[in-house]
Amino acid sequence: MTNRLELTWRAVLLSMALSIVMAAANVYLGLKAGMTVSAAIPSAVMAMGLLRLFPRRGSIYESNLVQTGASAGESLAAGIIFTMPALVIMGVWKSFDFWVTSLIALTGGLLGTLFMIPMRKVFIVDAKELAFPEGVACAEVLRAGETGDTGAYLVFKSIVVGAVFKFIGSFLGLFKSVLEYATMIGTRVFFFGCDISPALVAVGFIVELPIAVLIFLGGA
Repeated sequence: MTNRLELTWRAVLLSMALSIVMAAANVYLGLKAGMTVSAAIPSAVMAMGLLRLFPRRGSIYESNLVQTGASAGESLAAGIIFTMPALVIMGVWKSFDFWVTSLIALTGGLLGTLFMIPMRKVFIVDAKELAFPEGVACAEVLRAGETGDTGAYLVFKSIVVGAVFKFIGSFLGLFKSVLEYATMIGTRVFFFGCDISPALVAVGFIVELPIAVLIFLGGA
């Protein structure tokens, strides 16, 4: 059995970079659309594609390390955006404090890691009925990328599609990104609004039209 790389500087730095990108993207998307996108599988695909750019090809262990770090960053961002704004809305906070928010995020991440130690036996080792579909799917993506195509081309292509969509709408102004309509019926005000987000267009490009339609109907 060949010696495969796992804990390397490139994997650590790449996981940190992707965790920042995925956290920032999910903070923006969560506050704007009210939903976040899991970073595990996209990060695994991007990690395998980026590690192949190095002279020595990345191993499946490095890709797993990168996707784990990126997924943790996304999860931490989701925990913040769904709790911190509530303090402002309730009037407990008047504004967001950078250091306090950072300390809460750090504490939450540490508690999540520490609680996972005793909970692992209950929810993973002893709970045989849980299939962990996302984890299994991520493992299959890593295995497929080890032997064949990583699928990174589709992910980066979707990024380009979203950027072009944003450029055409915001810079060239060929279409409006927000559609709104309001009317009075009796004493009631009825409002309809639709926001065309480049981020969601890119996600829809990845999952393709049938799944994108189901997501749209669920949101509607």
